[in-house]
This record gives sequence, structure tokens and C-alpha cells, in this order.
Amino acid sequence: MENTKLPLPAKNAEGINGKMRADHVALRTLDFAGTIGWYTEKLGFRLLKQVTLGDLQLAFLAPANDDNFWVEVLSNGPAREPQATPPPITSGFQHLCLTVENVEETLAALRERGVEVTREPFDVPPLGKRCGFVADLHGNTLEFIQNID
Repeated sequence: MENTKLPLPAKNAEGINGKMRADHVALRTLDFAGTIGWYTEKLGFRLLKQVTLGDLQLAFLAPANDDNFWVEVLSNGPAREPQATPPPITSGFQHLCLTVENVEETLAALRERGVEVTREPFDVPPLGKRCGFVADLHGNTLEFIQNID
């Protein structure tokens, strides 16, 4: 699936590493099994590998039809007492974005699986995208986008 309809500049072979590309994003959690279950059951991600190194649990998940981008789930042992409501994000990563063929169909399928839609689909014409948002079991934001003409 094409990522964008925006005109892109030529690739930069003189960059730090001419072959650099996104590989994975890491998601830290206190509910290791629940997080793996949510991503595999609700989004259809595949569990690629799961390992335990001392108290550290690691799992690698990939979208149903993409072997090039993974979500790494990390946990330092059993769940502890939850913290008070965290402050709003003022810096750092804000969301994970996944490209889909149809945002409405994707959100409808997720609703059927009990996933909370946090922002209904909307168009961003200057970017040539249609977007919609959900929250995972921990409240992390996931964005789904499709190309529009």
C-alpha cells in the first residue's frame, strides 16, 4: 500500500545511513499477557516471538499482513499497583499510526471487537489522508489512515 500521495523529495543516499527505515516501536506495559492479547485479538497482529530474560518479558508482534514493522511489548514482571492518572503527553511519542484500505470499515470491525473509537473518521486534504483514532487497553492512541484522492 502506498504511504502517501504527497510529492516526495528524492531519497537521500548521503544520509547517516542510506538504508535506514522504521523497524519497530516499543510499548512498555504492566499487563504483558493482556497487551499481547489485545493486539492479537482486536487488531489481528501476529505473535512472532516471546522471550523472558530474568524479570524482563519481551514479545514481538507484527500486523496481519506486514513483516517489516513490529511492535515490541516489554514488561518487568508482574503487575504492580497502578499509578495515579498520568499527566497529558507534552513531549515524546503520541501515537502509533497504521495504514489501512478503508478507515470506516476498520473502525466498524474494531467496534465489533469492543474497541473504543476515540475520534471518528475525518479527512486531511492537504495530506491526502483520511484518519480515525482508537485507544488500546492501556489508553494508548492508535491512528488508522487511508489515502484519499
